[in-house]
Amino acid sequence: MSGHPSFPTPRSDPAKAMTAPEIDEALSALARCSAVLLKESEAEQQRMEELNELSETSIEQRAEGQGSPYDAESELLSVRLRLAIRCAKAHRDAAHEFVCWWVDAAVTAWKSAVHGTPMPHSRLGAAAPDTLMLDDDLAVLPGVDEQTRKLLELGSFLGAPQPGTGPGHDDDLAAMTTDLAARSGLSIRQNGTGAAEVVEDGFPEARRRRLWGDCWLELGIPALPGPGGELDALLVHAPSETADRLLQASRVVVSAAMARLRLSELEDNEAPWTPAEVDEYDQLSSQHDRLTHLLADYAQAVTESLPEMRSLAASLTDRRP
Repeated sequence: MSGHPSFPTPRSDPAKAMTAPEIDEALSALARCSAVLLKESEAEQQRMEELNELSETSIEQRAEGQGSPYDAESELLSVRLRLAIRCAKAHRDAAHEFVCWWVDAAVTAWKSAVHGTPMPHSRLGAAAPDTLMLDDDLAVLPGVDEQTRKLLELGSFLGAPQPGTGPGHDDDLAAMTTDLAARSGLSIRQNGTGAAEVVEDGFPEARRRRLWGDCWLELGIPALPGPGGELDALLVHAPSETADRLLQASRVVVSAAMARLRLSELEDNEAPWTPAEVDEYDQLSSQHDRLTHLLADYAQAVTESLPEMRSLAASLTDRRP
């Protein structure tokens, strides 16, 4: 395996709407696979913690004058711990991205059921973490506003080296343009005439940024239906028990995600921390560490509520004159 995203096998009609059984089966598969990755991530985390304890014991023993500072066994332990840290982080990130895919697919299916809009097969894979999208399939992603596109085109034109200029010409503008393109899930390339062209990037991270915007960039979560508008519309006809479950699942996800912002504030504080700030940091870290599991709980709640939501929407449609 190359470890790089790959293209899917082209479908005969990627825009064809998924049936309800197809959606339910797809979400069930996402639930099963998410559980596998979460379990593997927990195992890698546990292995890292066990090696870390052994390493700390070894360090204490050497500090007390026990053993050689160049002991091969201690060095091996250090190497294994370093590898375990990398492996634990890779598994943690992979599980998070996969669960976010499940959340995105579940929320999209929820909107489709309530509003009676089709869910294309290609939309299911929009947030797939290890698959590139075919050009035709990219059309299901949200479009980038024209103002951002024109700003990128202008920045590319003004920041490009002109004939006769040396290195460093408008480096700041070029860097800002590149950064804006990356944040927007776009890339800039030269077309056949040599002019700058802004195109939708098909890589998974770029797609996540187009799908979820600042929710992903700032909080590391998919864009969830928010209260006061979209969420209220999705839950207006839901039974109170279902609505309460989905509201609570949403609240705990947002709370855990917002902890990231406060953690960053505390980490940027160069002054000595007070005991209260130390306690707050520990509590917020613990809360944020549960974010992926909370997202999985949210996706599970939406997945399990979907058949009921679909039936309610169908019954309401049947009652209309």
